Amino acid sequence: MRFLSAFLILLFPALALAGADTLRVDLRDRPPEMWSIDGRPTGPLVKVLEVAAERAGLHLEWRYAPFARSLADLREGRIDLVPRVLPDPERDRYLHYLPSIGTQDKDILFAIRPTRQVERYEDLAPLRIGVKRSSLYFPRFDADTALNKQPAVDDDILVRMFRAGRIDAIAVLDKAAIDTAFDNIRFRDYAYAGLREPIRIENRFAVSQKLYDSSRAALYDRLGRELDAMRRNGDVVSIYREQGVEPPTP
Repeated sequence: MRFLSAFLILLFPALALAGADTLRVDLRDRPPEMWSIDGRPTGPLVKVLEVAAERAGLHLEWRYAPFARSLADLREGRIDLVPRVLPDPERDRYLHYLPSIGTQDKDILFAIRPTRQVERYEDLAPLRIGVKRSSLYFPRFDADTALNKQPAVDDDILVRMFRAGRIDAIAVLDKAAIDTAFDNIRFRDYAYAGLREPIRIENRFAVSQKLYDSSRAALYDRLGRELDAMRRNGDVVSIYREQGVEPPTP
């Protein structure tokens, strides 16, 4: 997967030469909703976008990339779209959000050593906490500059930092993704803290505001109408259930 991903990244500048109805889309591993198998995008969120694009008469060109790079390329108009992006005031300046495909209730968790106890927010104070670069968790945590947060580009690096003792905890938005990353390195010496923060998110695709304001607004709006229709007519729920994944609430 790494080789093919690197190949796609090197190839991506050439995608600017693709047809006007081709959207350049970034992918990152967020199982069970989306991930890459041997360079091939898969998961219900990928399927939702593919169906909506087909109905809108659009083509998709996928690239596997770290989330921070995807945000930077959206800001500069080098790519068109990234799935499942949470809004915040800084991002809102350079992103345009397509209609939500539904809401999801999640818990922000903290992976820790089984011998450690983290039951209250205040228990985070002495810890070195691994976070994914450019990711949002919950407002108090995101704004807390007193915490010792150690950023990394992806889950694979975070779990290796944890195994090596370079961090004491990992802030977790996607439990399945972290569990998969730990499983990939055959590491089991972790648990989840009693501290957890419930959040509700709107599952949205974000597009480049720079491109929206230039020449691609009609394409993005066309795709947005199809996504909205799929949410309302139950297609989103059906796709998630067909793949055995809990669907967003319409």
